[in-house]
Amino acid sequence: MTATVPGIAARLTDGPDAVALVECRRGTSRTTGRGELVRRCHHLARALREAGVRPGHKAVVMTRDAHDLTAVSYALGLVGAVPVLIEPRAEVGRCLRDVAPDVFVGEPLAHLGRRALGWGRPHVRIPLVTGPAPLLLGRRLATRVPAGDVPASRVREPDGDEPALIAFTSGSTGRPKGAEYRHTTLAGQLDALTALMAPRPDDVLLAGFLPVALLGPLLGVTTVAPAVNHLAPARTPPEELVGPILEHRASIVLASPAVLTLIARHCARHGVTLPSVRQVLSFGAPLRVRLADALREAVPDDAEILSVYGATECLPVSAIADHDLRASRTAPPAGHAGTCLGRPLPGIRARILDADATGLGEIAVTGPTVSPAYHARPDADAATKSDTGHGVLHRTGDLGRLDDEGRLWFLGRKAHLVTGTGFTLTTEDIEAAADTAPGIRRTALVGVGTAVCQLPVLCVEPLPSTPRAAALAAVRTVLKDHPDGHRVGALLIRTAFPTDPRHNSKIDRMRLAGWAAKRLRGRVR
Repeated sequence: MTATVPGIAARLTDGPDAVALVECRRGTSRTTGRGELVRRCHHLARALREAGVRPGHKAVVMTRDAHDLTAVSYALGLVGAVPVLIEPRAEVGRCLRDVAPDVFVGEPLAHLGRRALGWGRPHVRIPLVTGPAPLLLGRRLATRVPAGDVPASRVREPDGDEPALIAFTSGSTGRPKGAEYRHTTLAGQLDALTALMAPRPDDVLLAGFLPVALLGPLLGVTTVAPAVNHLAPARTPPEELVGPILEHRASIVLASPAVLTLIARHCARHGVTLPSVRQVLSFGAPLRVRLADALREAVPDDAEILSVYGATECLPVSAIADHDLRASRTAPPAGHAGTCLGRPLPGIRARILDADATGLGEIAVTGPTVSPAYHARPDADAATKSDTGHGVLHRTGDLGRLDDEGRLWFLGRKAHLVTGTGFTLTTEDIEAAADTAPGIRRTALVGVGTAVCQLPVLCVEPLPSTPRAAALAAVRTVLKDHPDGHRVGALLIRTAFPTDPRHNSKIDRMRLAGWAAKRLRGRVR
């Protein structure tokens, strides 16, 4: 049996008078202290037990309220139940069939979806509502209790191998899958983030992604949850992001490139700087140098800007500072086109599997941050997981190389290779170069036509101020200097790319390829 690891109760005992969580909504904020959060978690744990929740129960938690998500998930951990986090979108029914949850905890809108669409039927036996709602939706779970002493509920420090959480992937690169986290996995992630962030007692973390609010209090830092549009993060009003940074003097900003773009543009447009920020962590998609440059204009000169690589199944894996990212673009090692991801973090081992003669293969990782399995998906486990002397080895589905300095280079998703007649193109190789063209926001390489004889099509999303003809000319100029640029068979302008729902940063290439095929109908077999 694995030794016990510090659980939620142990991690929340320090600094009872410190602020744990700040929720921002439309210009207002609501603050919860660490001691208050602990009391609420124990209150909720007793309420969950009274409702019939037992150790080992799987409990879907679906709410956009940062406090409720955090408090309920922690309380479930105190009970010994397993929180399940799922994107509230079209694949929910399928995900719930995989999980077969005993409990469904959510805001009224989530329960309406559950009732109308049959989510979790017939498995959910305990429906609990986190806000005022008709009784037909489920029993109300009071997530906020008056100030005062609340007796501690029964708590058992967990065994490290016990399940702690199931977090579903976004489904942006395939069917969503539930990554199982054990308590050792969560402990490994917290240790890795601690090493990456080196949190200080007075740090304030702006969580640009809702589940990060779960980790912030466990890292011991005040966590600010801004009013991000969780169904479409890129449509968040930028003042809802910049305002909380300034008001609460956020020192760490953790967000996707789409959200960071909103912050950088707002600062540039209004001449705003962010003097309290000492670190920016970008995750969810590769950080482009142009965005790093824009962020650099808004933060102090000594602030650290990091591009963090990882996935739901293994987060974080590696990181690279913006200065090193620029250097890697201007002078990449021979044969290492694409985007540099930096060196793996302490305790993380990266390997390249099935490498070709150039060293290009699939990135695989082992370490304490790696999810050991998918829930109820033995097919996915067989395709991506294997046991090694260093723990479970996870195939990421990403293509890459390792250079002589031990740095990872990203070349795109394995599933997104474009295979033409007698050649193969990786998406990141072409896009990392094309994205440097002036007046371009981003590009996306897709293959149109039958596999092995696809037409490589580069879709171009220009900045709003860039005329279409100028955008195409700028990209063509860059492609002339690229060794494989001549293989791109068509350029298409699209004003806005379809993206993943979670971060609005990963491009939905399947939809984009379908759109390109319609535009090029008659040119491709």
